[in-house]
Parts: sequence; structure tokens; C-alpha cells
Amino acid sequence: MGKKRIKHLKGKKNTKDKVKKLFLIILSFTFLILLIIGLFYIKDMYVSKNIEDSKIEFYMDIADEAGKEEVQLNWKMLLAIDMVIYNNDLSKVKKGDALNRAEKFLNYSKNQNGERIYTINTIEDVLKKLNFNDSEKSKVYKNLKKLEYVFLGNNNLNEKSPEIVFINKVKDMAIENYNNHKILPSITIAQCILESGWGNSELAEKGNNLFGIKADSSWDGKVLSMETSENYDDKIVASFRAYTSIKESIDDYGKFLTMNPRYEKNGLFKAKHYKTQAQALEDAGYSTKENEYGEKIYADMLISLVRKYNLQLIDCEIYKE
Repeated sequence: MGKKRIKHLKGKKNTKDKVKKLFLIILSFTFLILLIIGLFYIKDMYVSKNIEDSKIEFYMDIADEAGKEEVQLNWKMLLAIDMVIYNNDLSKVKKGDALNRAEKFLNYSKNQNGERIYTINTIEDVLKKLNFNDSEKSKVYKNLKKLEYVFLGNNNLNEKSPEIVFINKVKDMAIENYNNHKILPSITIAQCILESGWGNSELAEKGNNLFGIKADSSWDGKVLSMETSENYDDKIVASFRAYTSIKESIDDYGKFLTMNPRYEKNGLFKAKHYKTQAQALEDAGYSTKENEYGEKIYADMLISLVRKYNLQLIDCEIYKE
């Protein structure tokens, strides 16, 4: 009996040793992973990198990250400042330093509920914080002028380009729509572009319908029946709302989103950034558009348009007093 008991205890000890060794292996492996992640983070944040070929996208990302999805910073201002700091040599830019400078544009206070309320400093205020002299300030403003018609992946756009003409045509109405319904101008314009093909779709031309809003039982206005594509390769015939003007279309678009509970339920009106509003629209089912793999792509399509045509810079204007 005694020998059996000792053998049993020995077995328990071996099991505990194995568990202990396994725990140490897992702990060591976890530590190694965290160390690697930490090294990549340090390299990404604090090691110089040559971003000349990707500077537009780099500063767009810096503006988005620094804005914390609460406010929209102007990536062109960030780039114009760094062009002066680095004397147009962006091979020494560090992400951490760029983020720190971007955050100088931010102010925040707390409301009665203890929630942070963000506001944006003017570029003049930021230049003062950076102790720029008059000559350096002048260079920043010259850089901004050079960047006026700089777009992501397209160097051929100017004030006469059809895309820019269309954006400017609906810009003020999009800002008014934000004031009335809290839909960011970037999202309103991106949806105009996507849903109406830059205002050239048959639905837009015949019915001034820029958003593809269908005529359901609540609609008592004019109706147009049109063929439409819902997903990757299927087509259906549907009834759409018709308007007397583009402004009426944008006004009704704002009302349509406000009156449908599913948009509020999915956080559309609480979202303060073009990425989160685009995702909220997709989650709420504004469009069921999918790619050939059955993946929802509506939010990605909107985000791509916003970044490609600098529509997020129009969002910056809603913070001006």
C-alpha cells in the first residue's frame, strides 16, 4: 500500500512539473511576442523614415490618428509645417514627432457630463506654439498654396476638373446638411459621388436624386422606376424618389437618415469622423453592396472617395466659428 501511495504522489509531482514548465514556456513566448510588438512600435514611432513617396497618405493618417476620431485635422497643414521643419527633406520624419505636432492643433474641455469636447486651434496659433519666426510662417503658407490641388494618387486635378466642379457645387449644401442633421460633409459628398456617378446617373439627371433613396410607402412625392444593381452581379427594378432640385435631394437625404431609427441605433449621429460614419451607414444597411466574395464594401468605398478627393478637409470647415 505504501509503495503505491508514494508512486501516486510521484505522478502528481510530475504532472505539476509539466504544468509549471508549460506555464513558463507560454509566459516566455508571450513576453517575446510583446517584446517584438514593442520594438516595432518604437521603430514606427521614433525611428526616422523616408516618407517622400507616401507623404500624402502618411499625413492623412497622422491627421486621423491625432484627431482621435473626434475632430478632423487638416493633413495639408501638418505637411506644410513639416516641410519647413525638415527643409523639404522628409527622409528624417518620425511618426511620434509628427503626432506631437499634430496634437498642438487640439484643445479640449469637459461638458457637464464629464465628456471631452474637442476644438481645433488655428494654424497661426500652432505656429506660435512652435516658435516659428515670420520667415518660417511665410514658408508654411507658401507650402499650403502649393498643396491646394494635391490629391492622393492624382496629380492632374485643378479647379476646372469636373470632379472638383461637382464637389464645389454641393459643398455648401453638404455643410448645411451637417448643421441640420449632423452628417459630415465628407460623407454627404462621398455618397453623392458614389450613388449618382458624380451627378451623371440617369436617376440624378431625371430626378435630381443623388443618393439612390427609394420611394417607400412614406413617400408621397414624384417617383421614378429604374434598374439598379444591389450586389456584385445582380440587377433589379426599383422605385426611387424624384426631386425638383439637388438641394431638395440633399435636404431629404438628411431627413431620411434622421427619421429612420436604424441609423441612430447604429451610431451614425454620434460618429464624428468620416471612417466611423461610413461604417455606421454600412452597419445600418444603407447599402447592401458586396464584392464577388460576399464581403460588404460600402464603408470602404466611401472612405476611399473621402481620402482620394480630400473631402475630409471640408469637414475641417465645420469647426470654424
